[in-house]
Amino acid sequence: MWFPEIKRGNGPIYLAICEALERDIAEGRLKPSDRLPAQRDLAYRINVTVGTVARAYAEAAERGLVVGEVGRGTFINDFGNDRDNITRLTVPDKPQPEVIDLGLNLSAIGEAEEILRATLKEMTRSGSLDSLLTYQPSAGILSHRAIAAQWLGRIGVRAHPDNVIICNGGQHGLMLAIMALAGHGESIATEALTYPGARAIAHQFGINLSALPMDKEGIDPTTLRELCETRRPKALYCMPVLQNPTTITMTEGRMHEIAEIVEHYGLYIIEDDVYGFLAEHRPLPFAAIIPERTIYLTSASKSMAPGLRIGFLAVPPKLSRSIQEIVTMSNWMSAPFMAAVATSWIVNDHADKMIAWHRQQARERQDLASQILGPHFHRSSIPCYHLWLQLPEPWRMDSFSALALREGVRVITADAFSVKRDHAPHAVRLCLGAAHSLPDIAVGLDRLVGLLGSRPRPHMDLQSIGYM
Repeated sequence: MWFPEIKRGNGPIYLAICEALERDIAEGRLKPSDRLPAQRDLAYRINVTVGTVARAYAEAAERGLVVGEVGRGTFINDFGNDRDNITRLTVPDKPQPEVIDLGLNLSAIGEAEEILRATLKEMTRSGSLDSLLTYQPSAGILSHRAIAAQWLGRIGVRAHPDNVIICNGGQHGLMLAIMALAGHGESIATEALTYPGARAIAHQFGINLSALPMDKEGIDPTTLRELCETRRPKALYCMPVLQNPTTITMTEGRMHEIAEIVEHYGLYIIEDDVYGFLAEHRPLPFAAIIPERTIYLTSASKSMAPGLRIGFLAVPPKLSRSIQEIVTMSNWMSAPFMAAVATSWIVNDHADKMIAWHRQQARERQDLASQILGPHFHRSSIPCYHLWLQLPEPWRMDSFSALALREGVRVITADAFSVKRDHAPHAVRLCLGAAHSLPDIAVGLDRLVGLLGSRPRPHMDLQSIGYM
């Protein structure tokens, strides 16, 4: 039975118990999936009230350290599950032509192939390929950064090229930002439902994620303020435009309210804007409202072509050097050749043409989803490639996902996005970009509507009642 070594001080005892739990996890005395003592048993052993232990366990669950299972007890969180979530969101090794993929959140593929052919011909005629085949500064070639800075300036992100960093796509940029702002045992605030890649990075580095509820305007500012008072997070990670997975876009008023809280408590914002390009009329980014406290991130992989693994970070000057050092440590530099392609597309207006094409594709695919899903479809304020499907009673997300796959349709369940595992709603995310044709999407959505119109068969979980 686990017995915490409590360091009593001026703070509440329940926090001392939680901190002992956190130390024992970090030092390996508690392993993933280990079962903790029942609340009453632990209270008796350490001579505190049951309510004190209950508050300690609740705090540990809030920090993502433990998971409570009704009827079974409280267990150390198995962070390995986050790797499983990432696996669910990646391209499988073997294509499954019989499965319509509404799970991967990819942009549709348009004329990028033909544009790339023309770009490569231009590059071979330019006579300046040597610079793309040798080592370059970790932040990227200065001319590429200058083009990126000018491009970001069109949405209000005013960054000097010295403070623009080229990275290997959005995931790499997010890792750089998280590593620059928080370390082991520290916390980052984020939406209660968030991008699984952020969860995986945080757990890999022992960083706690604190969940913030959302309403139709975005992150709840009252909860953020309370969190800043009690937990002192190092940063706020969020997607203000077309949040993944919910599609919520923050209002300008809410963004200014969040910015005031961030400035008051001295946090940084990691602004993930990889879907912002889909918005023709969008709120100003945090990087324009509070630039000295915002790391802004966008990616060519979403706005131009999925295989173009190039992202752009605009960072406050005081963080530029430290993030460049992390780039050197993680991959030395991003591929100059890939950056040359992306910046060439920006200069030659190919990027703008692709963005316009993606907006039209997103609109057409959302219109199709609206026609087929009917009352189950809740349109986002901006057409995008993903949508959030709340499942009607009595459907559970796991049984719906399993039956959908048997019908040949792949979806992603809400638990892949939930910061607090025991608070995942019964919902699934549907993505309309990976399936490249409207007929395929229509077939997949028709099959899902058929499931939604039926009733799941009741089943008995033999393991939970002790027969297995």
